[in-house]
Amino acid sequence: NMSAVVAQHGPGMSRSTIRAVPEQRGRRSRAAIAANPGNARPVPTSVLPGLGRAQCAGHLSRNRDLEVLCRVALPHGDEEVRTGRPMDSTGRKGRARRKPPQPSSSLQSQLASAAAFGDVDACIHLLRSDGSLDLHGGALKQLVRTCFQRRMGDKALDLVMVLPGYRKRHFSVLMKECIDRGDVEQLDRIVESRAEVGYPPDLYTHTARISALGKGRQSSAVLVQLHEAMRDPVCAGMIELYNAAISACVRSQDFAGAMYVWGLVLGDGETRGAAKPDVVTFNAMIKVAGAMGRFDDATRYFDMITEHGLVPTSWTYAALFSASAACQQGEVQFLIGVFDSMVVQPNDYILSSFFTAMSFLPCSKADIDVVFRLLERSRGQTSDINDVTYTAFMVFLARQDVPDRAIDIWVAARNDEIDLSPHFFSALFSACAKGAGGKKHNSTANVSNSSLSSSSEALADLAFDAFDDISGWWINQDPERVPKHVCNDVRMAYNSFLHFLGVAGQDDVAQLIFESMKAQGPEPDVVTYNTMLNLLGSSKDVDAALHMFWEMVQRGLKPTEKTFGSLLHTFASVGDAAAARRIFDSLATAGIAPNSVLYTSFIHASVRHGGDESLALAFDLADEMRRSHVPLTDVTYGCLLVACEKQGDVSRAFSLYQQSLEECVTPSDQMHNILISVCTRCGKLDEALDLVKSMARKHSNIQQHALNSLTRALSIESPGRATRMLSLMTAMGMHPSRQTRLEVMKQCALAGDVTEALALFNNSGVAFSPAPSNGSDAPRGNQLDIDGPSGSALIISLCAAQNLDDAVRVYDVMMSAAWRKMDRLKEEKKTSLPKRALEPSGSALASLAQAHAAAGLTSQAWKFYLQLRRKSQSLEEATLNNRRMFEALIEGQCRAKNLKKALVVFDDWKAACSNLSVTRHQPLLKQLNVAVDDTYRSGPSTTPSGKTKSPRLSYLALAFLEAEVRRHPEHEWRVFDILATMRAQKESKRQSELARPPKRSHHFVD
Repeated sequence: NMSAVVAQHGPGMSRSTIRAVPEQRGRRSRAAIAANPGNARPVPTSVLPGLGRAQCAGHLSRNRDLEVLCRVALPHGDEEVRTGRPMDSTGRKGRARRKPPQPSSSLQSQLASAAAFGDVDACIHLLRSDGSLDLHGGALKQLVRTCFQRRMGDKALDLVMVLPGYRKRHFSVLMKECIDRGDVEQLDRIVESRAEVGYPPDLYTHTARISALGKGRQSSAVLVQLHEAMRDPVCAGMIELYNAAISACVRSQDFAGAMYVWGLVLGDGETRGAAKPDVVTFNAMIKVAGAMGRFDDATRYFDMITEHGLVPTSWTYAALFSASAACQQGEVQFLIGVFDSMVVQPNDYILSSFFTAMSFLPCSKADIDVVFRLLERSRGQTSDINDVTYTAFMVFLARQDVPDRAIDIWVAARNDEIDLSPHFFSALFSACAKGAGGKKHNSTANVSNSSLSSSSEALADLAFDAFDDISGWWINQDPERVPKHVCNDVRMAYNSFLHFLGVAGQDDVAQLIFESMKAQGPEPDVVTYNTMLNLLGSSKDVDAALHMFWEMVQRGLKPTEKTFGSLLHTFASVGDAAAARRIFDSLATAGIAPNSVLYTSFIHASVRHGGDESLALAFDLADEMRRSHVPLTDVTYGCLLVACEKQGDVSRAFSLYQQSLEECVTPSDQMHNILISVCTRCGKLDEALDLVKSMARKHSNIQQHALNSLTRALSIESPGRATRMLSLMTAMGMHPSRQTRLEVMKQCALAGDVTEALALFNNSGVAFSPAPSNGSDAPRGNQLDIDGPSGSALIISLCAAQNLDDAVRVYDVMMSAAWRKMDRLKEEKKTSLPKRALEPSGSALASLAQAHAAAGLTSQAWKFYLQLRRKSQSLEEATLNNRRMFEALIEGQCRAKNLKKALVVFDDWKAACSNLSVTRHQPLLKQLNVAVDDTYRSGPSTTPSGKTKSPRLSYLALAFLEAEVRRHPEHEWRVFDILATMRAQKESKRQSELARPPKRSHHFVD
C-alpha cells in the first residue's frame, strides 16, 4: 500500500513515483532513487529495495485470475455503471442524469483522511451523515483491503452498503478480495446483499464462487458449484464458467476434476459439448498438462488453438513454456521455433518462462548463442523486460554450465537501467560459483583473486562488484522499516554470496561477511549457518565447525538435516569416527530421521578413520540402512569398497558390487576405479574381468554402461587389457561409446603403445571415411571424430616413434574436422570453435615441428611452427617442455641457409622466456610443468616430474647460430644478442649452483 511504500522509501519520493511502483512491477526510475535525500550515501540504482520477485509473481497470478473473470458479459445494468446513463426496459440509453449535489469540501476531506488512516467506522459515519459523499475507486479498494486484512469483512460490506447508489463495481471490489483469500462464506454474504439491492446471481457471481473455492482447495465443491451454475439459464453455454472451473481445479491440484470439466466442454461422440472452447480454455488445459507432467499433451492443446481458428495470446506462450519447465521436457529446437513464430510481442512473463524452460534442456553452444540472440532481439522489441527476466536468464546460464557469459547479462541489465532485485543477485552469485568450482585454494584476507584462473578471476570480480551494490544499499536502510519479504530476499542473496566464497576458497572473506551479517544484518538464518558449516567442513576446521553449531543453537535456530550432514562431513574429512558417532546419535533428539546422506557421511568418517572397529562399523551401518529401508547410493557403495580395499578383501568387494547391481544402483566410475584398485593391489585383475563378463550376461539393461565405465577406468591401469575389453564388447554386439574409444586410444598413446593406439585410430574409420555430403560434422557409420586431447596424445607418440607420415595424417584429420565445424559455425555467424576444440594442442604442434626439423624437412617443420606461433601460451609452454624443438629449428634453418627464419625462432624463444619471467612468474611455470607431467608424460623433451627448470637453449645451437650470423654482415650485430643470451644462461646456472646447499665433508679434524 501507499503508506508502506512511503515508509520504506523515505519522504523524498514523490507520490507520482509511488503510484508508478505497482504499475512497473517492481521497477523504480533512477531519478526517484537519486532524489531520495533520506540516505547518507547514494543508493545503488541496480538494487530493488521495494517490490521483490514474490510480489511480481503475485501480481501476475492475480492478472491470470482476472483473465477468466473479466471475460464475463455484463448485463444491462452494467451499462449504467459504465456510462453513467440510465437505460429503459428495452435496453436503450435514456437522458443523462443531473449531477448530484457536490459535497462540502470539509466533509470530503475528512472522508479522505479517514480512508487514508483506515478508519472504517469514521468513513461509514460520514457517508451516512451526508449522502453526497463518495469514495473514489482507489480509496475504496485500499479501505476494503484493509478491512479484510483485519478480518473485518462485514465492516467492508457495511461500507459498500452505505455508498451512494448500489453499483456493481462496489460489490466487485468485495468479491475480488474474497476470491484472493478463498473466503467463500463472506462471498456468499456479499452475493446475498447484492441480490437484495437488485442484482440477482449472474455469471460473475458463479465464476467468483468457483474461483474462491479453488483458492480454498475445495475441489469437490468446485464441481458441485459448476453443476449448479450449469442449471442457471443465465450461464447456459458460457465458456467463462468452465474456464473458471478448470482454473480452480488446477489451483486445488485436482487434475482429474480439470479433465472432467474439459470433457464436459468437448462432449463425446453422442453428446454435444457444453460450450465452445476459447483461447482461455486451452491456456488452462496447457497448465493442467504441465502440472501433470505431460508435455506432449500441452503441445497438443497448443496446436488445437490454431485448429479451432483461435489466436494464441501472451498467456498461451507463457503457459506452454511454463509447462516445459515444470515437466523438464521438450526439444530445444521446438521451443526456439515457437518463440520465433510468436504472434505477440514478448513480455517479461513470456521471456522468463522461456528461459526457465530452456535451462532444463540440454543445449549445445549453438543453441545457447541462439537464446542470446533472442534476448537481444526482445530487448529491441519491447521495454517490458524487468529483473525477473534477467534472473531467469542468469539461472539458464548457471544450469547450462556457461557462467562466463554472466558478465554479458550483468552489462546488459546495467545498460537497460533495470532495477535489480535480490533474486537476481542470488542467481548471479550461483552462476559465479559454478565458474569458480574446482578452483578452491587457500584464502587471504584481501579480496584479490590472483590465484584464480582468468575466467574465474573475471567472475570473482563480477561477484564482488555485485555484492558491493547490494550491501551498499542494505547499509543505508533501516532494517526495522524494510518489509520482511525484502529482508528474506536480501538474506538469500547474502547466503548465495557466502556459497560463492566457499567455492572460490575465500574462507576469511566469508567469515568477515558472516560477522557483518550478525552485526548489521540481515540476520543469519539456518541456511547461512549451513553454508558456513559446509565451508568449515571443506577446510577441515573441526573446532570452528563445532563453535558455529553451538552458536546456531544459542540463537534459537533449529538444526536441519543439512546441518548435521555438514557436521558429519567435517568429521569424516578428518576421520574422527567417535565424534561422528556422537553427532549421529543426536539426530533422534533433534527429531530428524537419518537419510542416505547422513548415513553415507557417517560411513565415510568410519572408513576414513581406518581402524578395524571403524571399518566393521561401516558395514554394520550399511546393514542398518537396509533394515530401515534407507536406500544405499553409489557414493555409499564407493565408501564400502574403499573399506574393502583397506581390508584387502577382494571377495567382499565383488560381493558388494554385485549387490549394488541387484539393488538397481547404477555403478559410478568411482566405484569401478575402486574395484580395479582393490584387484590390482591383490593381483586379481583377471577376476574383475571375469566378473564383468558374467554381469554383462545377466544384466542386459545396464551392461553397456557398466562396460563403458569399467573400460575407461581399466585403461588407466592397463591399456592393453582395456583394448581387449573393447574387443569383447564388439564381439557381444555392443557399440563402445565415443568417450570410451577415445579414452582407450589416448591412454595407449600415453603409455607408448603406438601400434595399438594407431590401430584404434584406423579401425574407428576416421582416417578413411569421407566427410558427410550434407556438410554436417556428425560421424558417419563407424566414423569417430577424434577430439583434441586424444589426437594430440597420438601425434606426440607418433612423433616420438619417428612415424611422421601417420602423425601428419592424424593432424590432417583433426584439422579437417575442426574446419568442418568452423564452416558450420560461420554459417551461423559464429567466429569461435566449440568448447572442446578439435585442433591439436600446442605440445602436439611442437612435436610435429621438432620431428620434421630433426628429419631435415625444414619446410614442413616451418608450417607447423607458424601454427604454433598463433598460440602465445603454447609457445611459452614449448620453451619449457619442447626445448629441442627450438634447437632443431634453429639448426635446420641455418643448414638450409634461412638465417632470417632462424633468427625469428630465436626471437620468439626470447619473447616467450620474457613473458614467463615477467608476466606469468613462477605459478604459471609450475602449472605448465604439472600439466605436462600429467598429460604428456611420454612426449619428447618432457620435463621430469617434480623438477622446475628454467627455459634455456643448448650452447651448441647458440654457437651454430652465432657462426651463421657472422657470415652475414647485415646481421652481424645480432652476435652480441646471442652472446648475451649465452652469458645469461651461464650466470643463471652458476646462481642455481650457489643456491644449492653445500655438501658436508666426510673428513673430520681432531
